[in-house]
Amino acid sequence: MKTIDLKKTLKPYYTAFAAKPVFVDVPTMNYLMVDGTGDPNGQLFQEAVGSLYSVAYTLKFTFKKSQAIDYPVMALEGLWCADDVADFLSGKRENWQWTVMIVLPDIVAKKDVEQAVAAVKKKAKFPRFPEVRFEKFAEGRAAQVMHVGPYSAERPTIERLHRFAGEQGYKLRGKHHEIYLGDPRRSAPEKLRTIIRHPVEEAKR
Repeated sequence: MKTIDLKKTLKPYYTAFAAKPVFVDVPTMNYLMVDGTGDPNGQLFQEAVGSLYSVAYTLKFTFKKSQAIDYPVMALEGLWCADDVADFLSGKRENWQWTVMIVLPDIVAKKDVEQAVAAVKKKAKFPRFPEVRFEKFAEGRAAQVMHVGPYSAERPTIERLHRFAGEQGYKLRGKHHEIYLGDPRRSAPEKLRTIIRHPVEEAKR
């Protein structure tokens, strides 16, 4: 059995510290993705996450059985935005737009995802099966920091990350990115660990 250790090979992009933000140059990677809008506590979001994990584990077990290749299912991630950035920062969740996603090893191709999606759809428990897709995502240079604590208390950490980028001569671009290293079903809110990331580009002088 061959094992692909994604946690080791991708460690620079899935490690952060609360004490100090840093810059990372994120390579193009393959992802499973689902898009949606609205409150992340709502049914649509839960269906998206559930479907995403169902496809991710179907892929994992398919490769393990058919090709004797094993790899871990990585942490849930989310891209977040709103038409009005104030809605995002102030917590008007009904106006939020999101993409939930899970990174995949390079061996997984679009056709593999399509086959896994078809298999999961046949036994899906959700009344509305979200559109799970394969996508290559190129984030490039980004600033990131670790947030420790509940998701509802992220704003000071986000603002600190934004200040850091500006002080280093960068401006924000793209979407706010979160990587969820803790499980809210099993961890106390104050112990949750979330990597907060935002892609950047050099500010014009």
